Amino acid sequence: MSFSLVKMTPFIDAPILIPKGRSLHIIFSQPGRQPAAISKGVRREAIREIVFGVNDGLISITGLVVGVASSQMGAHQVLLAGLAATTAAVVAMGMGAYLSTAAQNQYLLAERDREYQAIQTHPQIKQQQVSSYYQAQGMADDLISRMTRHIVSDRRRWVTFLVKEKLGVSLDHLESPWISALLMAVAVLAGSLAPMLPFVLSARVSSALPWSIGLALFTAYTLGAVKAQVTNDSPWRSGLQFVVAASIAVSVGMAAGRMFHSL
Repeated sequence: MSFSLVKMTPFIDAPILIPKGRSLHIIFSQPGRQPAAISKGVRREAIREIVFGVNDGLISITGLVVGVASSQMGAHQVLLAGLAATTAAVVAMGMGAYLSTAAQNQYLLAERDREYQAIQTHPQIKQQQVSSYYQAQGMADDLISRMTRHIVSDRRRWVTFLVKEKLGVSLDHLESPWISALLMAVAVLAGSLAPMLPFVLSARVSSALPWSIGLALFTAYTLGAVKAQVTNDSPWRSGLQFVVAASIAVSVGMAAGRMFHSL
């Protein structure tokens, strides 16, 4: 395997290995900005959160709306129940996204502090960890020595490298808890609109319920197709998976509504 140096890219100030054909290109990168590959990964992470939020709102509210409608309640009561459940879901999921993201950031920062302390107390061991990483790539000894010196010459770069190799996450890109919460809340709200919209437009349950179910299933299929773009899956298969999940929610909601009505 051959090695070559290529133009620097904007990422953390650490060498990054990118295989290309039979050559292994070594990139010495700079702090302050992030490469397109990392930005794309961040966008995909946001898309996954949005898909999860929309699906949660769609499935839960569809099941509730169908259940209340099947219990012989009027369209106004169905709409009120849907609005109340949507409000609770938006708040709960938004807070959950905020707390989980904040906890993740706190954990990463704690790992950073632990690596700083370890470098101060055991610098030789930590330097050997850097060298071992490049040895595992099959690099020549002189190149390993050069790249290791580059890493350990800056404390911040050293710590960032160790945390990234340990957890696979860059400290230069910590997610905002507020943005995560907002994305999740908006996604849940968007997902809940499909099953409730027919009850806004019609005062008759008999006419609104079929449209509610049909719109929910269509939204579920569309959501699955969008998810397939992130996961490189088949849009048809992914869409059908979401339709099956929505269909289960419809069936369970309908059965529960009829059962409770008979009590």
